[in-house]
This record gives sequence, structure tokens and C-alpha cells, in this order.
Amino acid sequence: MAEKHTAQKRREDAELVRVLVWFGAAVVAELVLLLLNRYYVSPHTGVEMDFQIALYTHFPLVIGVLAVLFAASVVWLLAGWKKRASHILPGAAAGIALALLVIAVVTYTFFGSGVRLLCGLVPAVAVLALVYYLYQKEFFASTLLSALGILGLWLIRRADGRYPVLVYGYVAVVVVLLLAALAVGRTMQRNGGALKLGDKRRQIFSRSASYVPLYVTCALVAVCIAGGLIGGISAAYYLMFVLVAWLFAMAVYYTVKQM
Repeated sequence: MAEKHTAQKRREDAELVRVLVWFGAAVVAELVLLLLNRYYVSPHTGVEMDFQIALYTHFPLVIGVLAVLFAASVVWLLAGWKKRASHILPGAAAGIALALLVIAVVTYTFFGSGVRLLCGLVPAVAVLALVYYLYQKEFFASTLLSALGILGLWLIRRADGRYPVLVYGYVAVVVVLLLAALAVGRTMQRNGGALKLGDKRRQIFSRSASYVPLYVTCALVAVCIAGGLIGGISAAYYLMFVLVAWLFAMAVYYTVKQM
């Protein structure tokens, strides 16, 4: 009994460390975005304007270098995985390179609106990490799908009829993910929360997991995004609050369930 309690305590401590790492990374990323917003998006002096022009001119080079670093980090990670070596350092390198690459691409493409979007996404990703490590995995799945729906509605509202390829491309990806979530959820429901990957059987959800919130989330996200596409920016704005309210309701439900 004491050994079981010690092992449980060790797992909880490890999960707490992972959450703190995610939040630390989020703080650093937010600082980078705030600096970009101050000196690149909204320059005030001549020196800052010169910096803006220079950075904009060299952004394609920066993006190329970061893409190469990310690819090299992934190769390093996969090579270490096959040799069963520690993947902490290559994983951290890949994560940092990917984060900087996303920041560079979004900032270069969408300028100020892209930086403001990332300023909201960074804490959202940190919260997703918190949910993943501290709550039930079924809650994380519903939270992730709801967040994708909220982002889609924000995109519909900000695009306001522009960037149709981006908007409909994103919607198509979300629809595929929703269908995949339904299919995988149904499979795990029949197998007691487990998913068979090749010859291995992996327990994803707990055996007592409820799948109704996942199915309702998929349906609600699909309806809200369809409503945003049909109703336009006003409908998309109010439907965002519908998904936020659903997230809050699920947070209360799973918090009480975990007690």
C-alpha cells in the first residue's frame, strides 16, 4: 500500500513539473510576442521603424532557418527514439523550433492581427496542457475540439469574407478531426476506453469514462461553425460564447467528477 502511494505521489510530482514547464514556456513565448507587438507591429521611433523594415525584409530567411532547425530536431528525436535514448533534449529543441517557426510565419503573414491571435493562443495552449496532465483524458479531448471550434469562429469573424481558402481549409480540417474523434471515441467505447494500435492495446480513456460529452462536443462544434459560416461575423461572435459556456460547464462537471 505504501509503495502504491509513493508511486502515485511520484506520478503527480512528475505531472506538476510538466505543467510548470508548459507554463514557463508560455511565459517566454508571450514575452517574445509582446516584444514583437511593441517593436515590430507598433514602432514609435525611427530606430524602431528601421528594425521593423529590417525584420520584415529578413523574415523569409528567418522562417527558412527555423524550418531547417525544426526538421533537424525531428530527425534527431526520431533517431534517439529508435535507439531508446533520452528524448528530452531533442524534444525540447523541436518544440522551441516549432514555436518560433509558428510565431515567425503567423507574424510575417498576418502582421498585427496575427500577433494578437498568438497572444491569445499561447495561454490557451498552456491551459490545454494543464487539462491534459491534471484532468481526465476525455475532458482534454472535448476541450481541444472546443478550442478548435472557437478558433474557427474567430477566424471566420476576422476574415469577414476574405481569405476564403484559409477559412474553408481550416473548416475542412476541423470537420475531419471531428469525424475522426467520433470514430475513435466509438471504438474506445466498445473496448472499455482502450485503442488498439497495431499489435499493442493502449488505454486512452478510463474504463468508467462517459462518452456523451465528447459526442455532444463534436455536434456542438460542427453546428457552431456551420452557423458562423452561414450567419456571418455577428453569428460567429455570439457562437464563440456558446462554446466558451460549454467549456465552462464541462470544467465544472469533470472537476466535481474528479473529487
